Amino acid sequence: MPILRPVPPVTAVKSMLAIAVLSTLAACGSGDYTPPAAAAEKTVTISGTAATGAPVVSGAVSVTCKTGSGTATTGADGSYTVKTSNPSEGPCVVTVTATNGVVLRSIAAGDGAKANVTPLTEMLVDYIVTQSGLAANASAATIAASTGFASVVNTPAVLAASVAQVVSVVQTAAGSGVVVPSDFLTATLVPKTGTTAGNAQDQILDLLKTKNVITSTGDVSATVNTAIAADAQSHHLTGATGGT
Repeated sequence: MPILRPVPPVTAVKSMLAIAVLSTLAACGSGDYTPPAAAAEKTVTISGTAATGAPVVSGAVSVTCKTGSGTATTGADGSYTVKTSNPSEGPCVVTVTATNGVVLRSIAAGDGAKANVTPLTEMLVDYIVTQSGLAANASAATIAASTGFASVVNTPAVLAASVAQVVSVVQTAAGSGVVVPSDFLTATLVPKTGTTAGNAQDQILDLLKTKNVITSTGDVSATVNTAIAADAQSHHLTGATGGT
């Protein structure tokens, strides 16, 4: 007759398993262990060029997103790159304060966005702010958190229509023969410096100064600001309340 051996208690089985696991790890060596990858950062990187015809040099750049923010300083050619805090989420408002005190803004949908900052982009921000039902003096944080703002910035067809209206208002104010490029927000912008001729995106800014659309200091003229607001009111977003 076979001899029946007692079944080891549960604690004994657990001890045996623990010894087996430890033996296996020892055999493999600690150098073979790979810790789990860290969670990816949720930051937003935005770059562009700030100019009013001449580059905005040493301008203070502030990016305010739906969540997250960041700062930088423009270079000698007006270029900048901002990486926001972690975590961050677009859309974002880009604000550049020039050394002469002029403040210009732009927009960015999110990570990897190109956002030039010029008087034309300032007009676009003004247009979207009014279009979205926000107050003209709304803060960057209020704008970035607005559902109306997000609806425009994140919907290519709506954004393109808003850009087209800004271009139309500017061309009307400047008079016949002036053609404003519709890609002023994201196109390559090369400001004029002592050794570099500005490209077409920069030359239009100089031309608009001669037409009194842009002031000599690089701000948007009051007359054009009024025209931008009036047109935006007539293209108000359906259901836009400016809320979050």
